Amino acid sequence: MKRLFLFSFLALALAATLPAQRTSLSPSAQAFAQQAQALREVQYGLQALASRFEAIEQQQAALAARVAQLERGNGVASKEDLAALRSDLATLKASQERLRGDIVEELSGKIAAISQREARAREAAERRAREAQKSGYSHTVEAGQTLSAISEAYKVPMRTIMRANNLSDPSKLRVGQKLFIPDP
Repeated sequence: MKRLFLFSFLALALAATLPAQRTSLSPSAQAFAQQAQALREVQYGLQALASRFEAIEQQQAALAARVAQLERGNGVASKEDLAALRSDLATLKASQERLRGDIVEELSGKIAAISQREARAREAAERRAREAQKSGYSHTVEAGQTLSAISEAYKVPMRTIMRANNLSDPSKLRVGQKLFIPDP
């Protein structure tokens, strides 16, 4: 029963990552490669956790065999045998709980990382789309031009040009620099 619960949880957690993967695929090969890498990382993590789970199952089988052996002995077991069995059982239960916690922590971290990457990619795509929709002019800075003069020539406030071009200091224009001048 516990095994079924654990594998169901793993399958659901992996499935939770897949719809986000499908809906956020961008046309660029780089975004696709990042998403494929993220999925591979989740798969490797699941493989490692499955190996740990298998080891715990083997320990559980060994404990079951010891219990069966004690039962075949007409139910007579020494106090040492019972104490050792109880100790091993407590250790196994603690291992299962740690594994369950590790699974939740690892998958949550991977899912959060994938979601963050997707959100950043989505934001960048939206930003590029907004910039592509803006109307205005392209201006190449010439020798002796200042942002103030450019602003006056296009009748657009300096702050608007600075924001559109992500400029922090209007005095640091370079000859040949391309500026986007938004429509007034």
